[in-house]
Amino acid sequence: MGRVALDDVGALITHSYGLSWTNHVFIELSERSIPIVLCGNNHRPVAIVWPVEGHSVQAVRMKAQASAPKPIQKQIWAEIVRCKIRLQGAVLKACGKEGAAFVSIARQVRSGDPENKEAQAARKYWKSLFGTAFKRDIAHEGINSLLNYGYIVLRALVSRAICAVHPTLGVFHSHRANAFALADDLMEPYRPFVDRMVFHLLTQGKTKVDAGVKAYLASLSTLDLKSHVGTSPVSQQVQ
Repeated sequence: MGRVALDDVGALITHSYGLSWTNHVFIELSERSIPIVLCGNNHRPVAIVWPVEGHSVQAVRMKAQASAPKPIQKQIWAEIVRCKIRLQGAVLKACGKEGAAFVSIARQVRSGDPENKEAQAARKYWKSLFGTAFKRDIAHEGINSLLNYGYIVLRALVSRAICAVHPTLGVFHSHRANAFALADDLMEPYRPFVDRMVFHLLTQGKTKVDAGVKAYLASLSTLDLKSHVGTSPVSQQVQ
């Protein structure tokens, strides 16, 4: 049994059906804008507890978000897709695979990605990274369960970072049942980092989500990334 200061917690992800909570814990976490992710079968999130008030200018930003012109949203989505595809190529290269073609695919992405270059790149990417027999399916075990858990960690980090805007108002994802569409939009460029971590786990013979795997994938938040403003952990890069 250990203790962790709440200010050091990026997100709380729960899997056990035997957990007991106190209302005080929920309040303290919410006051710090720390999302609580409740997971069901195969480590899929079924609910996220998100604070009602997360920023002093929240209302102003939400109004601007809701009135954002469609062309702007389409341009933002195109840049998200370009970045994701470029990073997919970089991950393939880092894993000893051929990823040069992804630079070209990224350049072909137009506003709104009408040709769905994201999906075209994904088909090439998964086969190259995990083999031709692999199929991305959140309901499957093995590699898919590892990816599921890693993406839960990433989604929680992004959900915390967008506390000043409305999580339902995405720029691309818009399913009526998705309360965190914006988080799903903004996490896209970071997914390849999770994929890289899962590839590493596979080289170690890890195919099940155990305590060690959870700890490793949770370390995504402290993974240092280089950008035009310097080097900082993922937890800061997503803000």
